[in-house]
Amino acid sequence: MDVTGLIYVAIVALWAAVLIPMWLRRHDDDQARRIERHRVAMGTLARMSSRADEAREAATRRRRITLTGTATLGALGTAAWVAGFAPGLGALLMWLPFVAFLPVALLAERRGVRLAAERALADAREDARTQTSEVGEPASPAPAPRATPRMPLPASAWDEVFDQTA
Repeated sequence: MDVTGLIYVAIVALWAAVLIPMWLRRHDDDQARRIERHRVAMGTLARMSSRADEAREAATRRRRITLTGTATLGALGTAAWVAGFAPGLGALLMWLPFVAFLPVALLAERRGVRLAAERALADAREDARTQTSEVGEPASPAPAPRATPRMPLPASAWDEVFDQTA
């Protein structure tokens, strides 16, 4: 073998000794950065989920207060009519807000119950999946998933969670 060939091999070996550790370090840093971004995104999603639950509870509370208020208004109108202080038409008009809001409140409550049931089913599936991964065999067969529409996240939430710039 010629001396020139040995020099080339030595140069390649030195470059490999310098560049390979640099590449591995950069690769590890990139992986750590991706893991950190994923952890932050999951925390953001968890906070968004808890905020959505709080908002649903507040909406349910507002619906119940509104229904109670409109029913009280109707009852007062009926009492005034029975006592002779107001005409019958006035009592009927006092019940109008209650009658108009009741179907809306019932539909919203039914939707809330359905969403809570779906969330409980998803939690049960996650628990079963966790038990499966720990034990190695499924604890119980999960029912077939039902296709349900999901509420879209606000645009700002998507930008924060799925930032693909790096």
